[in-house]
Formats: sequence, C-alpha cells, structure tokens
Amino acid sequence: MKTRLTAALATTGIATSLLVALPAAGTASAAPLICEPGSRSVKWVTTNRARVLTHKVKGYEKGYSGGSRTISRSLGHDKTVTSGYSIGGGAGAGFGVKKVLVSLDAHVEGSYTHSKSKTTTRSVTVTDTLTKKGRYFFYRGTVKASGTWQGFYCDKGTKWIEKTWGKAQTFSAQVDGAVRCGERVNGKSLGRLVQQKYC
Repeated sequence: MKTRLTAALATTGIATSLLVALPAAGTASAAPLICEPGSRSVKWVTTNRARVLTHKVKGYEKGYSGGSRTISRSLGHDKTVTSGYSIGGGAGAGFGVKKVLVSLDAHVEGSYTHSKSKTTTRSVTVTDTLTKKGRYFFYRGTVKASGTWQGFYCDKGTKWIEKTWGKAQTFSAQVDGAVRCGERVNGKSLGRLVQQKYC
C-alpha cells in the first residue's frame, strides 16, 4: 500500500510540474509586431527622372574672344510641368499630397516641390554672362520626377494591408542660363540636354 501511494504521489507531482511549465493559452501564437498600429507607408512600384525644357531655347553667337559680355534673351513658354497625385483603388485616407510627394522625393535623385503646383506658363527673360567665343543657347527648364505608388495601412501592428494606389508627379526648382556648344557640363544637367538637342 505504501509503495502504491508513493508511486501515485510521484505521478501526480510529474503531472503538476508539466501543467505549470505549459505557457498560457494565446501567448505562443501571438504574432510579432512589425509596424506601428494605424501607421501608413508608401511603396514605389515605378519611378522616373526626366529633364524638361519648359521654355523655348534661343541661340546667340559670341563672335569675339576677348572679355565677357552680359546678354539677355526672352524665352517663350513651351511646356508645363505639374506637381500632384492621383489616387485610386479604394479609400485614400491618410495618404495626402505632401506625404506621397515627400516619399517620391526620397526615391528619385534631386529635390522637388511638395505641393500641388505647376511651372510658370509666362515668357521669361534669361540673363547670363558669356566669357568665351562660341555658339551659346539660352534655356530654362526643370527636372521632373514621377512614379506609380501603393499605399499600405498597418492594422494592429502585425501586418501591412494595401489600402490604395495611384500616380504622382512633381518637379524641381527651375533652372535657367546659357550653355556654350563644346564646353564640358554635367551629363545629368539641363545644360547638357540643350547641347544634345541644339549643338
């Protein structure tokens, strides 16, 4: 009898220790937090950077080699670039213009405007100082950034849910000046685009 009682107590003790060791229900299955609950994120599917001449280019020939000369040229409007976004795929709550355009800025080389706007449609006067003999072209333009985006919403911190999608476009500060055919300029600059098209 004593042996049976001892064995029974031992068995009961083992079962009790097993019960104590088991985790509480739901603790083991709780998913890890991957994002801040209620936050939103913009993902870019495609992006593009393009140089755009917004005003008509005009040429000028500096026919003498000595000294410098300050020249002004009036350039008529040619193309308009807009900044803003389109939205689709359902509700777009929380995905305002600035949030989307700031995100685009971070994904495309350069610095761009963060509000709905457009480049000027008026004629402009461009003045530059020409220092060497040669053929010059006066210009004004901007760099355009554009892309297609997806907007995601963080539920309770465990997953991202696609909320909406759309397209966005914006532009950098406008640049003007004159570039001489044959001079070395940055390959990504507007001046280089002018040389490629007109020289």
